[in-house]
Amino acid sequence: MLRPTPGPIYYDGPEVEAFEREAASYLGVAHALGVGSGTAALYLAMLALGLGPGHEVIVPANAYLAPAECTIQVGARPVYCDVREDTANLDASTVGPLLSRRTRAIVVVHTYGHPVDMDPLLNLARRERIYVIEDVAHALGGTYKGRMLGSIGDAAAASFARKGVTVAGQGGMVFTGDQEVYRRMVRLHRHGWDRGDAYRTAVHAVGFNHTLSESLAAVGRVSLGRLRANNRMRADNARRYTEGLGRRGVPVRPFAVMPWGEHAWLHYVVRAPNRDALRRFLGERGIEAGIHYRSLVYRTPAYVSRTGEDPGPRPVTDRLVEEILTLPSHPDMGDGVEDVMNEVAEFYAAP
Repeated sequence: MLRPTPGPIYYDGPEVEAFEREAASYLGVAHALGVGSGTAALYLAMLALGLGPGHEVIVPANAYLAPAECTIQVGARPVYCDVREDTANLDASTVGPLLSRRTRAIVVVHTYGHPVDMDPLLNLARRERIYVIEDVAHALGGTYKGRMLGSIGDAAAASFARKGVTVAGQGGMVFTGDQEVYRRMVRLHRHGWDRGDAYRTAVHAVGFNHTLSESLAAVGRVSLGRLRANNRMRADNARRYTEGLGRRGVPVRPFAVMPWGEHAWLHYVVRAPNRDALRRFLGERGIEAGIHYRSLVYRTPAYVSRTGEDPGPRPVTDRLVEEILTLPSHPDMGDGVEDVMNEVAEFYAAP
């Protein structure tokens, strides 16, 4: 009599687990969990750390909406800190005045791939007994004083959708060194089950389905193996942009690179006078330039209505959002960097 054989595993199986092991080893952390998106990773980290109603979470004003979105979705309230003029990254000096007895966490977004100055934030977090969650969507492979970004806080979230590591679709991963936090995330990401339990037996928590597919994980493993080489090429693109734009005398200004860390260079971002016209000019010539990020989440009516108040201006973020432009900088650009710079120079040379 033929015995039935197990069917194929499409998600949360051996490819995902291998991807998790390899990513955890790369960052030097104890635990990694593959999930369906970077947003899901951030959401699970917040839930597993116990963030919820009555709590406040500090998030940077100049960032993608996911930190504020996840904060609201767990029932907490986002509080927006401003960013630094020189790097467009979270400004630790603006965090302290925003703390209250309800503050439970800071989401540190390493924007564009540049590391945030972590020591002041870690000192503040230890003193106030609040969590630090890193968002390394832009910054896989970057470092801060020799430590891998994503290995420094209590937990970290990564996205694999058009990022330094890609899964050719939506995907993400959440990292932590805390065994108990990891156990909670495992349960929450797949219907409250523990890995290793017989299928659909004991339910330990009210979870959801945030699993990562096997096929995407297989792509991610290959992409992770190329991350170091790709980051080197992005760094070379950034060097060529900075030097070449300077030689051409155009008025765009790149952000500073601080000495305390290694930039991952997912995005090469400049401050550009007459930014919108320059972007249209480049687009007409087939050059895709982006804005990270044009919509200020903290002023969006949907978010203001959920928190019940307009937080008021964040002066540096408000200035930057009118000037920032992301120039294309993928690893395969080659001489395309020169083409982009020539078009930028042509735009500013026009009468």
